[in-house]
Amino acid sequence: MRAFYSVLAAIAVTTLTQGPASAQTKITIGIPTSPPNIVHMPTIVAKELGLYKKAGLDVDIVSLGDGVKVYRALLAGNIDLGLTPGAPTIIGRANGATVKALSANLPKFEASMVVRGEIKTMADLKGKRIGIQEPGGFADLLSRSVLRAAKIDPKDVNFVSIASEDVPALVANQVDTAILHVEQEMFAKSKVPDLHAIGRMWELQPKTLYTFLSATEKTIKDKAAIVQAVVTANIEATRIMYTDKAKVMPIFVKQTGYPERILSESYDFMVKECIWDANSGLGADRVNFTSDLMTKIGNIKEGKTPSYDDIVDPTFAKKSIEQLGEWKGPICPTTAF
Repeated sequence: MRAFYSVLAAIAVTTLTQGPASAQTKITIGIPTSPPNIVHMPTIVAKELGLYKKAGLDVDIVSLGDGVKVYRALLAGNIDLGLTPGAPTIIGRANGATVKALSANLPKFEASMVVRGEIKTMADLKGKRIGIQEPGGFADLLSRSVLRAAKIDPKDVNFVSIASEDVPALVANQVDTAILHVEQEMFAKSKVPDLHAIGRMWELQPKTLYTFLSATEKTIKDKAAIVQAVVTANIEATRIMYTDKAKVMPIFVKQTGYPERILSESYDFMVKECIWDANSGLGADRVNFTSDLMTKIGNIKEGKTPSYDDIVDPTFAKKSIEQLGEWKGPICPTTAF
C-alpha cells in the first residue's frame, strides 16, 4: 500500500507540474488559397514544423478562397490573424477599418502572365483570349496591369471567364493567357513546353506590396502575446524555407499535391528571385508606394491616403528580429525596416 500511495503521489506531482505548461491556446489563421501556393507557405511551415506549438499555440489554418475573403473574415472576427492582400488592406485602412499589418514575409507580387508559344512579346497580346476568373478578380486586375504595360487597350482583347483553376484551360487551348503562381506555371509547362511567362508581376510592379500578415486592433490589444508568437514563428519559418530545402519540401508535396519535381524546380526559382522576406518585409518604401498608388488610381479618395503608421504596427516584428537576430543571408539578405 505504501508503494501504491507513493505512485499516486508521484503522478499528482507530475500532473501539477506539467499540466499548465502543456496547455495550448487555440487560434485560427486564414490564408487565401486551397490548396495553398508555395508563396503562402511560411504560415503552414510554422505549423508543420511545430513552431506554433513550441510557443504554446494550437493553430487551425483555414483556406478561404482568396485574400479579400481573409480580410473580411478578420473584420468579422471569424479568424484571429490572416494573410491579407496589401492593396485591399491599405484601402480598408483609408476607410476606417481596424485591420493593421504586422509583417510582410510575402512582399513581392508573386504571379506571372503565362502565355502560349506564339505570343513572343507583350505587343502580341492584342486580339488574344485573356483568361480570368471574373471581372474585377485577381486574374482580371493583373491581366489589365500587363495590358497597361504593353499599352494595349482592354477593348482590343477578349476576356474569357474560366474556372478558378487556370492551368487546365491554358493547357487545353481554351485561352491564350493565364495568371499563374510559379508552381502552376511549371506544371503547365510540363504539359505544354512552349508555354512561357510574358510578364512577371514582381518585375512589372516591383514596389507593390503583395501580402501582409494582419490582425484587428482588438486582437492586437487583447491577444498581444499570441500575436507576438505568430509573427516570430512566421519569420523563423521563412528563414527555414531559405536554408533547409530538404525539411520544407515534404511539406510542399503534402500541402499542394504537385509532383516533387515541379515543386523543387519552382522552389529553386523562387529562392533565386528572393520572393520571401526573412525579416519583417515592412519597408516603408513598398508600403507607402502601394498606398500612394491606390490613391492615384482612385481606390482611395484624395486626402484620405493612410500613412505608414496608420497601416502598420511594426512593434511585433521588431521584437521578433531582436529575438532572432536580423537576417543577413547567406540567401536573399534583406533589411529589417
